[in-house]
Amino acid sequence: MNFRDHIRSHIASGERALEFGASYSPILRKSAGFNVSVVDHASADELRRKYADDPNVDISMIEEVDAIDDGAELDVLLPQGERFEHIVASHVFEHLTDPVHFLQRCERALSDTGRLYLLIPDRRYTFDYFRPVSTTGQVLQAFVDGRRRHGVGALYDQAAYSATRSGAAVWGPGWQGPFGIAGVAHAGYENALGADPSVYRDCHAWVFTASSFRLIMQELRELGLVALGETFFHDCIGCEFLMVLQRGARGSGQDRLALAQQAMRENIEHDGGASGQAAYELRSPHPQNALDLMRGSWVGSLPPALGLSAGTRSDLWDDARIRWLADTLGGLQGRDVLELGPLEAAHTAALLQAGARSVLAIEANRQAFLKCLIVKELCGLRDASFLLGDFMGFFANDARRWPLIVASGVLYHMADPLHLLQALAERTDTLFLWTHVIDDAAMPQGDTRRDLVAGVENVAWRGRALRYHRRVPYGPGQQDDPIFCGGLVHAPAWMERDALLQVLGMLGFDDLRIAHEQPDHPAGPALSILARRRVAAQTTG
Repeated sequence: MNFRDHIRSHIASGERALEFGASYSPILRKSAGFNVSVVDHASADELRRKYADDPNVDISMIEEVDAIDDGAELDVLLPQGERFEHIVASHVFEHLTDPVHFLQRCERALSDTGRLYLLIPDRRYTFDYFRPVSTTGQVLQAFVDGRRRHGVGALYDQAAYSATRSGAAVWGPGWQGPFGIAGVAHAGYENALGADPSVYRDCHAWVFTASSFRLIMQELRELGLVALGETFFHDCIGCEFLMVLQRGARGSGQDRLALAQQAMRENIEHDGGASGQAAYELRSPHPQNALDLMRGSWVGSLPPALGLSAGTRSDLWDDARIRWLADTLGGLQGRDVLELGPLEAAHTAALLQAGARSVLAIEANRQAFLKCLIVKELCGLRDASFLLGDFMGFFANDARRWPLIVASGVLYHMADPLHLLQALAERTDTLFLWTHVIDDAAMPQGDTRRDLVAGVENVAWRGRALRYHRRVPYGPGQQDDPIFCGGLVHAPAWMERDALLQVLGMLGFDDLRIAHEQPDHPAGPALSILARRRVAAQTTG
């Protein structure tokens, strides 16, 4: 996931939006068609002068500023009676003098369904590393004081305790290397006390880890100071985490104790390992502890009845594709199922719930495999077994036939999808596929989704001329994303929709049922296919 692309994908060009502190790196660009007002601490001309000599800044990215932020209400930027649908603040919150006042201003300016998007640095991965996290009490003090200037303490701490890791001022999860401290006490003292107190001086006044921030936001809502609640959260990618707030949202779903304990653990985990405690779980035994081993990397949520926090996608546990498969086959009772690419075992659980006698699931991604084992334990999937490895290697050594093979989200990750289809046809008479495809009708020339196609290769197969559309190689940004779900190969090949159906027919599948066609899927056209051999279907029911 790219946080900025994620935010942009939820904002239509015509919807009224506001961005705080866009500076030289706006998320919502006016020039890209967004209907956005920009609020910043200085005018566009002042920002251009400020960064004119910085070789790391492209001042052409600075767009016109609609209002200088003086703490006033934001409705002055709108026609009377209108409200913003979206407010975006990237790396702004930690600079605020009074966070509660900011949240209240945003709340008053948002429509009833409007959303506030906050991108916030986590102290574990920035120059704030040596600073303690802020508390709700400190936030309340700033609100009661009506603070409009940063205090001596915040100004001193940022200058005196500025941290580095391997010489970098920001880093991300998994970084290795020694810590350093760039700040010095005298510099902190001079920063705090040596300048005109009437002049605003900027700093990171607030310091958070992901869970400490969630706890503060939850408590402010419980106290009635804000009505905005957490509707989406994603743990750190790089140095930052993302929270989306909306009026009436239920919040994190975790109680204060769980969040406080997790915040404490986040501080302990990233103390450089000096205490050795990072290898041990300090909390009392609880199912959530196992999920937290891979916190921030989960794709799907778990069933609400479990009361556990994982990913954000709820559709995987009540997936219309698996329900359709079971309904079309009249149930899965008594079938042994081979599943390829179970990801987090949500489909595995659904297959068992639909009546499958057993499921053998093969997963090549090590992290996904471990997540499957965690879900198997938490959800009691006694009739599921998971193997770690490449399923093509499995087919090379295991000739068993299966009453049903489920291959959801794997074909378009293959370097040679025809090879996989032949292997599947040799081992089952009933095959379920969900896959992306190339479809000229749904994705004509000029469609931006075609930018992912690096080239077209002609392939001869059983006397027919077919084409592979070789995908642009997965980039480092994708592979570093903790929820990236790519396959084993660097540059997979996509098949054309009609060619895929023809190949299935040539492999003997003469009963093809198609559902869930998504010609406008953001990643490319997609569909579900239930492929059966008619004679086999008649004899097996």
